[in-house]
Amino acid sequence: MLALALPAGAQGLSQPIAQAGGGAIGAPASYEILGLSVEGVSDENARQFVISSSGLRIGQAVTIPGDQAISDAIRQLYELGNFTDVDVIAERYVGGGVFLLVRVEEVPRLGEVKFEGIKGGDRDKLRDQIPLLRGQALRPAGVERSEQIIRDYFAEKGFRLVTIETTQQATPEGSMRVTFDISRGRKVEIGDIDFEGNDAFSDKKLRKQLGNNPEDRWWRFWGASTFDSEGFEEDKQNLIAYYNDRGYYSARILQDSVYLDTSGDEPEMVIDIRVEEGPKYHIRNLAFDGNAEYTDEQLLFALNMERGEVYSRSKLERSLYYDPQHTDITSLYSDRGYLRFNIQPQIIEVEGDSLDITFAIDEGDIYEFGEITIRGNTRTKEHVIRRALRTVPGQTYSRQALERSIRELIQLGYFDQQKLAEGPRVSIDEETKKVDLTYNMIETGGDQLELSGGWGGSGFGLILQARVAFNNFSIQNLFNGGAWRPVPSGDGQQLALSVQTSGLRYQSYSVTFTEPWFRGRNTPVGGSLSYTYRDFSNSSRLIGFDGGDDNTVSQKFSTFNAGLFYRQALKWPDDFFQTGTNIGYRIYDLTGESLSRSYGLPEGSSQELTVRQSLTRNSFDAPQFPTAGSSLLLSAEMALPIPGFIQYHKERFSTRWVTPIIGRLALDFSADYGYIGSLTGDEVEFQRYLVGGSPLEAQSTFQGYGKDIIFMRGYPTLAITPLQDGRRVGGRILNKYSAEARIVAIQTPQFTAAPYLFVDAANTWNSFDDYNPTKLFRSAGFGAKLFLPFLGLIDLNYGYQIDSFTDIRSNTPFEIEPKWRFQFSLGGQ
Repeated sequence: MLALALPAGAQGLSQPIAQAGGGAIGAPASYEILGLSVEGVSDENARQFVISSSGLRIGQAVTIPGDQAISDAIRQLYELGNFTDVDVIAERYVGGGVFLLVRVEEVPRLGEVKFEGIKGGDRDKLRDQIPLLRGQALRPAGVERSEQIIRDYFAEKGFRLVTIETTQQATPEGSMRVTFDISRGRKVEIGDIDFEGNDAFSDKKLRKQLGNNPEDRWWRFWGASTFDSEGFEEDKQNLIAYYNDRGYYSARILQDSVYLDTSGDEPEMVIDIRVEEGPKYHIRNLAFDGNAEYTDEQLLFALNMERGEVYSRSKLERSLYYDPQHTDITSLYSDRGYLRFNIQPQIIEVEGDSLDITFAIDEGDIYEFGEITIRGNTRTKEHVIRRALRTVPGQTYSRQALERSIRELIQLGYFDQQKLAEGPRVSIDEETKKVDLTYNMIETGGDQLELSGGWGGSGFGLILQARVAFNNFSIQNLFNGGAWRPVPSGDGQQLALSVQTSGLRYQSYSVTFTEPWFRGRNTPVGGSLSYTYRDFSNSSRLIGFDGGDDNTVSQKFSTFNAGLFYRQALKWPDDFFQTGTNIGYRIYDLTGESLSRSYGLPEGSSQELTVRQSLTRNSFDAPQFPTAGSSLLLSAEMALPIPGFIQYHKERFSTRWVTPIIGRLALDFSADYGYIGSLTGDEVEFQRYLVGGSPLEAQSTFQGYGKDIIFMRGYPTLAITPLQDGRRVGGRILNKYSAEARIVAIQTPQFTAAPYLFVDAANTWNSFDDYNPTKLFRSAGFGAKLFLPFLGLIDLNYGYQIDSFTDIRSNTPFEIEPKWRFQFSLGGQ
């Protein structure tokens, strides 16, 4: 309440100077302010603050009543916002002077804010958003603003019928407690989206462009169709882009409205959009202005647009600015050093339905790569990083070289992928036309330690595995004691050691080594040794196979493998291609007639010497969870027909394509074809195809000895195979297909998670007489791939076996009906 006070003439008595209505009491007289005091605040600093803020000072002459200085003092104190009531009172008069008292009532201070009726997570978020802070003045405007923030917060979640009851209560400490009692009500979904002015496309087609705000439909069981205000702006842009890509260059939204409709049985959100489509335009003329490096014909070829075709904005932008295949016009220039290249289309609407497009080009100057700096690598040696870079000092600047450098660094697997994807820091010297780059590396550690176990059945029990992979090893420092931290590292070599055991019944050892840059060139060279021993003697049965009745005689097998490989990077057709040569030597040693009968392999010792030639291509943008790119494998392998050795020839073709959908969501398609035949006309017994199961399952049950196991989700190990005399002999022809929809949900240097949906299909056949590419065993399901630097890749999936298959137990075939099946793979399996 605003009030002035005026003395009636009696000394020592406080009397009003003026009433709130402004009516004066007594005749005006001039007085000197002899003293100023403050009432209503306890702190001395606060009292001095009130006096200084009022503008009144001792010695100042004031006229009572009616002096403007006193009115200004009251107004100024009110404007501070700290007081709910201000009075200026004449306490007493002494001669021609007056002692004034400034009486204030402080705005209450906030002591606590409480939310009732909502969850803890919502309470925490709202507490961070509202403008009410403990200890600060509690003003009505702040409370009203908080209520609006609460309504907006829940409206974004679809709760548009929120009611709030706000109470304020004094606390024993003298502060105020504000309580917001919130009732969210039910979610209000989008009931209708109406378009006006659309003739070229139906409402149904246009609604599909509003991906952030779909209509509520019974089949949208996975989420509520609530209104997203931020997403609506993106939806409107997508709607216009839809028109632009189909020739409607001048399409625009004339008006849009979003409102809550409560007239029906249930409240719903309604979206109304009025569009102006305009004519469907075709391209009449295309012209370039300012180009010197390339001719008009070359630029028209890169533009990939012809006179007379329907205008498409996205095609135009892709052809001008960026195409993943680097065929766009900007890539043509930027890959030749034109860092500042700029091209702008100038579009003129010609009377009727035609467009004339002139491309104004500013080529700019040619730049070169300057200083290339690498920082943050504490383990990896600098030469390992530099040999992966395509950005070389002194070479002409190239955007493609920069992108390829980032890809190659990601492929190493030593560094934080998200940080690398941001690209290097760029510094440009305009005088020298040099582009300096600084690669800031964050090492994540590429070494992996895998400890796992599996159950090998009653005959073997628990099988333990320990595997360690050093993916950034340094064999050069093997004998340098100071480099063992804990192992010598930094030269980019790969060393893997693995041990599996179940006591004396099962033992397996392996070691592999790879030098990715042999003699300073991108020519990977490596080798491997492995030995596996399994003793089935006295086992109750061979898991998954008929072991016969004689379980007392010796039944065991062992395998020794040795291999060398050499790969060579190619520059044609492009530098994603590699050729490879593998030489392998293997000894199989099998004892026991029942075991021989179960595996369909001869007793005794069998040897093979193989030579394999391959052509591969890999353009994936990431090694573990690619979102774009493809891979290809074409190989031919021969087990040389040396007398007494195993013989066969084997051909394989596999391909995989990953296509980005939106953000980190990608589709992953793969196909795998294989054939194994005889070189001499003798029956091929080894390395046939067996399909089904997971690596961990195959290892723990010892199945697939001497065969080529093709893993497949949804089916048990080796389920898909031709049967011969009650035995799984494996197929000579392989067809396998797979499709995944995968999203990288979490990606940090310490952990990556990518849930996925999958569909698989595969089969094997014994000969082309049996071959039927339409007869496939199918599965579908869901899973998640996890990556931890110290464990590697973990795959968990739950797949449904769609088709029945024939199993064998005690020489008796029987059908395994469709069912759900969980599978688990760990590390390098």
